[in-house]
Amino acid sequence: MSTLDAMQATRPVPAPADESAALAEGFARRMSALAARLNADERSVLWAERAALAMSRATAQGHVCLPLAALARRHDARFDEARDALLASGVACLVRGGARADAADLLPLVIDEDGRLYLARYFDYERRLACSLVERSRDTRMTASREDIARQAERIARYFGPHADDEIDWQRVAAFVALAGRLTIVSGGPGTGKTTTVVGVLACLLDADPDLRIALAAPTGKAAQRMQEALIERADKLPPELAERLPRTSFTLQRLLGVQSDGRFRHHRDNPLPYDVIVVDEASMIDVALAAHLLEAVAPASRLVMLGDKDQLSAVEAGAVFAELSAEPSFSHAGVARIAAALSVDAKRLEAALPTAAPIDDSEGYGDLFDAKAELALTDCVVWLQKNYRFGLDSDIGRLSIAIRNGDERAALDALDPSGERAAVLFDDGDATLSERTLARLAKGFAPYADALSAVLDGEQADHARLFDALNRFRVLCATRKGPRGVDEVNARIAAKVREQAGIALALGAQWFAGRPVIVTRNDYALGLFNGDIGIALPGADGLLRVAFRLADGALRYVSPAALPPHDTAFALTVHKSQGSEFEHAALVLPGAFVRVLSRELVYTAITRAKRRVEVIGSAAIFAQAVREPTRRDSGLAARMRRLSREFDR
Repeated sequence: MSTLDAMQATRPVPAPADESAALAEGFARRMSALAARLNADERSVLWAERAALAMSRATAQGHVCLPLAALARRHDARFDEARDALLASGVACLVRGGARADAADLLPLVIDEDGRLYLARYFDYERRLACSLVERSRDTRMTASREDIARQAERIARYFGPHADDEIDWQRVAAFVALAGRLTIVSGGPGTGKTTTVVGVLACLLDADPDLRIALAAPTGKAAQRMQEALIERADKLPPELAERLPRTSFTLQRLLGVQSDGRFRHHRDNPLPYDVIVVDEASMIDVALAAHLLEAVAPASRLVMLGDKDQLSAVEAGAVFAELSAEPSFSHAGVARIAAALSVDAKRLEAALPTAAPIDDSEGYGDLFDAKAELALTDCVVWLQKNYRFGLDSDIGRLSIAIRNGDERAALDALDPSGERAAVLFDDGDATLSERTLARLAKGFAPYADALSAVLDGEQADHARLFDALNRFRVLCATRKGPRGVDEVNARIAAKVREQAGIALALGAQWFAGRPVIVTRNDYALGLFNGDIGIALPGADGLLRVAFRLADGALRYVSPAALPPHDTAFALTVHKSQGSEFEHAALVLPGAFVRVLSRELVYTAITRAKRRVEVIGSAAIFAQAVREPTRRDSGLAARMRRLSREFDR
């Protein structure tokens, strides 16, 4: 097996847990065999197998790297023993610095100067991403003249309207940062005005340059469509000549970058994207590999605006890029002065109002060998939006989301009402399977949808688009896919009850029926359907079922069920699949016992999908434990950026 073959074995492959374990074990065997073939001693062969197995498992769990010191402790060894054995195996290399090192020089396993262990592919992704970010952030530093500041201030005032003098308007701060630089990272929870901010920023930029080329993108088709819909909703607040210049289409990131049949992207560092401004929504869902490709594809002179929520779930694949990038807003004295001048606020007051990042948990004790501190100061680039315009922070959902975000289990439980009278409810059902009483409660949430569906099928209502509004009034969110309280089982049981409510029989086999909502789970560029798109099965004039999908402009398109890409029923969604969506009312179904996927970020993401009412279905103990458990993803991105910055200064 060649070194190149071994590196190819590190390519991420989405797989079920059991298949993922088999892949990890297979990769470990290949690494040990390669080390033996290279005449490594028995101990080095053993460490090659251990490290390969540990890293393959770690990346499947979302980590980019592992502290080699921690792996050594697991096997009662010292760090230097493990490092030296790996380097002697012939399948691992030590890399120091090397911002511009060639990926072809890497061996399958990489140890960096801080003692982190990587698969070569992920080390290369992280290094490329860090390099792109450092280059862009250094070129982003605010250098606007007084005349530029005055013009930007005038445009911000024009398109953001009046503001109260007694508080810092972080939407305006974000707007000025986006106008002044070429990298802007905006973090805020649902309802904090991220889309409003973007519309204002684009209006300011189009005012200055009517021919500006703008692209809107998101990791999934659903998130991209929602972003487009949100912009269209807010466009009527702009002058008509600006509103008509806003982009009318949005892209998945894969489509924006131009994914090809071999998996490579058409746009990259040597063939950058042809846009002056690129706005990426739901950036918390971007993994380290996709982030590296995106940053390299943005032209040096173009603006990149990334929007997300640092407290939400990270990508399914390896990395928590957005959480790291937005970990700590940091502004230079010159940047604060320019923002203060543009927004007519006191500079000292602005500096004092900057939010402070939460302390980092270093309970693993990585010490000097592994920099677990995730502080990342992208100076003059990062803004947190904190004021909530959807549900006030003193509302039931607002108080609950803050308590979860802060990891305060007692406050989170206090915000949940067991009586069901408030907008945040705890429904105590912690058994292994959902009770009939719980299922009836969940099915009742879909009653308006069942009624609207009956009206369509009886010919009383011809507007299929209204069905989507009825469907989005309520959704069940599950923490897991498999098991008696997982999304597959919950979907099957709710579907049976909704069919019963609406008097609908099965058609086309055991799954299809009129009114079945489905979610697309894989992009199909030929059909124009993308991961996260929601459709509803409805009978055509010939009586055959077609699946209707609502487009960004409200129009519908119909696709044969047989032509659909991979899909699932969508009465219930996994919390991961719900990202980028909003519902009037949501119910979170917790497992009957604590499982690894439960985390603070998962319950926060689920809770903040709801606009009016949210129910937590499960035991208080399981919910409290989830609030206590933040997701930890090992990465060296922050430290690598600091090192690269020092390299560039030399």
